[in-house]
Parts: sequence; structure tokens; C-alpha cells
Amino acid sequence: MRDLTGILGLGISGLAAFELLKKQNKNIVVFDDKIKPNFKLKKYWKNYLSWDWNNLSRIIISPGIKISGKNKHPIVKFAEKHKVKLQNEIELYFEQKPKSIIIGITGTNGKSTLVSLISHILSENKIKNIICGNFGNPACLVNPSDKNIVIVELSSYQLLSIPSLKIDFGIITNISNDHIDYHGNFDAYLNAKLRLIEAIKDDGYLVVNHKDVFLKNKIKQKLRNINEVNVINTYGKEIKCNNLLGEHNKILFEISFLILKKIGVEGTSIKSSIFNFVPLPHRMEVVYKSSYLEIINDSKATNGESASAALKSYENIHWIAGGLEKKDGLGKAIKHLQQVEAIYLFGSSKKRFYKQIKETNFQRKIFLFKNLNELIKYLFEKIPKIKNNKFTILFSPAAASFDEYKNFEERGTIFKKEVLKQLKSIDK
Repeated sequence: MRDLTGILGLGISGLAAFELLKKQNKNIVVFDDKIKPNFKLKKYWKNYLSWDWNNLSRIIISPGIKISGKNKHPIVKFAEKHKVKLQNEIELYFEQKPKSIIIGITGTNGKSTLVSLISHILSENKIKNIICGNFGNPACLVNPSDKNIVIVELSSYQLLSIPSLKIDFGIITNISNDHIDYHGNFDAYLNAKLRLIEAIKDDGYLVVNHKDVFLKNKIKQKLRNINEVNVINTYGKEIKCNNLLGEHNKILFEISFLILKKIGVEGTSIKSSIFNFVPLPHRMEVVYKSSYLEIINDSKATNGESASAALKSYENIHWIAGGLEKKDGLGKAIKHLQQVEAIYLFGSSKKRFYKQIKETNFQRKIFLFKNLNELIKYLFEKIPKIKNNKFTILFSPAAASFDEYKNFEERGTIFKKEVLKQLKSIDK
């Protein structure tokens, strides 16, 4: 009988899996392509090429390691050859058959905002809850015996490798072209997201975003083979939030309302909690506001779909965009330039973005910069000349951050730091 578990990738999730399996006295072997072992790991460390493949039962894979599409990690072939299962750390939680009410959330945009919003409403109503998965704690560290409400954010990568996933509520916020570099094509990405539906318990609920017609139709096709799932459709209920703008966020307010009503939270309490919700950093975050100028940090906008939502939410925009482009470049953002007064491009995508914008017959000025710091400095030199008009500086990159930064958080933090430094030089 095979009794060896391999762990490939020792970031936060890999280390969490290691600690749990060690606590359970499991036979473990670990490896990471990018780091060297520390003292704690040395005893278990071995290059995956030298693992005892005939004794391996499964491999816990970190979510960033490609297991589908082109340029898959070489370990995938080894696993297929030796009939070894590839799983991620979330599986370690679900295989213990947790007792909690579980809300599973995926989608292209809005996942983390929805997760934190639901958690906020529950906490405001003194209902214990925990966030885990792609955002928050590693799921395998959550006690499966606890009866708290567990909110799990699930990426398309993770949904490929959680065979025991079972949830009470499932939400796919929306779908658009993203992570094609990982999955190979859009259909593979879409099918990974739709796996969430198969994980809903027989008496569970699927919340469907009525505004995403394409996704709604794909879900309808998927449900033909799944009869037991209860479907809740959004319908455009108006719910206000004092701190979070944008039409795209209104659907998240409604989804939260519908789920928490089913759980038993009183409607007026849900609305009150939504109204005072403060969004996560880097998501249409107000960095500065005066009588004539508003500066928005939307570094989380790593694709055109997300940036288009921000572009529809403000007027007289000076738009900052750029980074590591996605397959469709600016995507849907290119259709929402009506309120844009000028565009400032940086990063490895700037030439392609410039070309895409010019093809729309955009008549206003477009500026290109070596880097974000140079861009911000130039913009603040220009501000005194345009301060008689009310305007918005919108940092919504429509691209990933990995060409220059570790992640979108680092990019957003640097943007805020540079902005606050430059603000001292202008007359407020």
C-alpha cells in the first residue's frame, strides 16, 4: 500500500500542508524548485526526480505550479506515469469531512471583495466565521470539527485538484478571459471554474449572477446533468455601500444579501453591514481626495475586465495603466474611454496598449514612461496646471504586476507611497 505524500512548492500553502501532515505522523517528502531547505525541512527534502514514485500516493501541489495547459511542470508527467494524484492543500481540509457551513467563491473578478464582505456581515452580526483558501488562511489549518461558517476563495488552479470539495453555497462571481497562460485556452479556464458547481451538496445553493449572460448560459448547460442543486438568481436588488463604488460591486452586495438571508441573518442587519463595509486595499481604494482631485489605487485590476469597471465609475479620468499584459491586452477596458482625459502607460505592455488605444481613434493625449515612479513624478508636475478642473487620477493597470513587482499588493503599495510623497509638493 502506498503511504508516501509528496509536497511540491513550499510557500504558505505548502508549508501549511507540511505542518498538518507532520502532525498526523504521515510519511512525507518535500521539494521546491526555487528555494533551499531550512533546518526544519532538511530531513524531508529530496528532489522530486529521486522520490520513491512507486510508494507515492499523492502530491500536494502549490497553486502557482502549472498542472494543465502548455508548459506544465515536469512533475505532471511523472505523476501520470506512476498514477499518482495531484492535489492541493485545500483537499487536506475537505477530506476530513468538515462540520461547518461552507461558502465557496470563485470567478474572474470580485472574489476577494465578496469573501471579505460576507465575512464582515457575519462578524457584524456576531456569527463566527473564517476565511481560507486562495485568500486568508490555508484551508488545511482550519479545524474540521469547528461549526463556524467557512468562506473559501477558490482559484481556477485550485479547483483542478480538490476531489473531496463539498460546499453548501457556491458562487461564480463572473467570467472573462484570464489566466490563459496557465490553462492554455479560455474553455479550459471556464471549465475549471464550472467545477465549483459539481462540488455543491445535494441540498446546497448556487447563486447565479443574472448580469453575466454568457456565464448564466454556461451554468444552465452544466446544470442539465445536476438536478439536486437549488439555484438562486440575482435580480438587481438595490443595496447601498458608503465606501465602495461601481456597478460591478452592486452585484456583490446582492449576492451577499441572498446568501446571508438563507443562512438566517435578518435583512436590515445585512443592509446595514453592507453600507458600512470598508473595501480591501488596492481595490478602487481612495488614496487622496480634495475639492478638485481624487486619487484611486486600483492595483488589483490585473485584467481589462476589472479596469473597465473602474473606468465606468469615475469622470474626468487621468488613467494610469500597464504591466504584464494578458492575452487580450486591454480587453473590455478599451470600450470605456469616454470619461478619460489622458492616458499614462508604463511597464512591458505599454507599446501594445498604446497601439490598441490608437486603433480606437482616441483623440486625447497618451504618454509613455519607463516606469511607474517616472510616470507619477511627471503627473504631479502637471497637476498644478489642471487643478482648476475636478478630475480623477485612476491607477487601474489592466495588467498583471510580475514584469516589475512581486504582486499587485507590492505595486499598489509603491503607488500609494510615491503619491503621498508627491502630494507634499503640490498646493492642497
